Amino acid sequence: MSKLLLKSDALASVRVPFTLRSKPGLVIAAACALAWLVPSSAAALPVFAPNTAEYILVGTGPQSVIGTSTAVSNFELGANTSVVPMSGLAGSVPALPANAQTVFVGIGGNGDIANTHLDGNFDLSDVDVWGDTGIDCSGPLSSCNTGVSNTNFNGAPMTTSNGLNGDVDLSAVQAELSSAMSTIPSAVGDHSLFLDFSDDGIWDTNHTINLLSGTTIIDFSTGGNDLLLSNTNLLIDGPADAFAIFRIPDEANFLVSQANIVVGNSGIGLHNVLFYTDKPDNNQHINVNDAIINGVAFWDLNMDGGEITFNNVQGCTQLVADKINLNDVRLNNCAAGAVPEPGTASLLGLGLAGLAAATRLRGRIASSA
Repeated sequence: MSKLLLKSDALASVRVPFTLRSKPGLVIAAACALAWLVPSSAAALPVFAPNTAEYILVGTGPQSVIGTSTAVSNFELGANTSVVPMSGLAGSVPALPANAQTVFVGIGGNGDIANTHLDGNFDLSDVDVWGDTGIDCSGPLSSCNTGVSNTNFNGAPMTTSNGLNGDVDLSAVQAELSSAMSTIPSAVGDHSLFLDFSDDGIWDTNHTINLLSGTTIIDFSTGGNDLLLSNTNLLIDGPADAFAIFRIPDEANFLVSQANIVVGNSGIGLHNVLFYTDKPDNNQHINVNDAIINGVAFWDLNMDGGEITFNNVQGCTQLVADKINLNDVRLNNCAAGAVPEPGTASLLGLGLAGLAAATRLRGRIASSA
């Protein structure tokens, strides 16, 4: 399958092989940067997920189907104690834009992990986890714990009395994700980014997306191809009350290599940007290699064994998927939907629209008991 390539040697416009369409049908040509994207909603990110936000990783799949639902080897969760870029990234990623928000260096203490499926499990090796609870499993710890080799929790060896927890009630997390499974795909999009394959299939423009106040939902249209971000920066900026959901189409995987996805310094929060997929297969839907991620979360809610993989990644993010596989990471938690706008909880929370999806997820969990 061919790839949609987002490529730029610097944050300077070279050519514009795509158009930006708004809901009313206006076609806007992107010049030096994407135009200010006008949202249709003044509400916050349509994901009210305070319980899910407690976790940097949420593995939702059963080991009987996918193997290990959350696997991490090397370095840190809930901390980034290395300079940016860390050893292994220096020379592999472009310099961050001058207007990018600073990547926090230090111990955030927000690296807790959840395995929501009764048959979910984890396997950690050579990892320092810093958090409040450590690893929480819906099922019994005896089946959830595949291994914690050379792994510490808050500076001491991770054990059943320090950071390993079984039979935890994660129903609130499950319900929030079920609501998101219904709310996000059904929301009306504000803008679509279309690739023009008439040339070489390379999308090489200034990758700065400026948001206005409110929620903006942006749909990628890849023509059936994968979406590849390589050797460039993608910066998302806006005021403090700007929120964005980027929906990846069902036919595409999102592949990032030697590139950075970060938020800007104009006030936008570290919990305000979400990349979402529910592609109905068990591929690696999101694969990030050699990258700095800051203020951007990734959710894969297909419930069919979809996987998120990070290799050699530093920064602040949140990952939700049936299967999560991390190697050589230093990550703090930048959860999506952690801080809703006042008065929007009733609109963004667990309303009737989410009941069907919630029933589906709970039924799947019950069937594995």
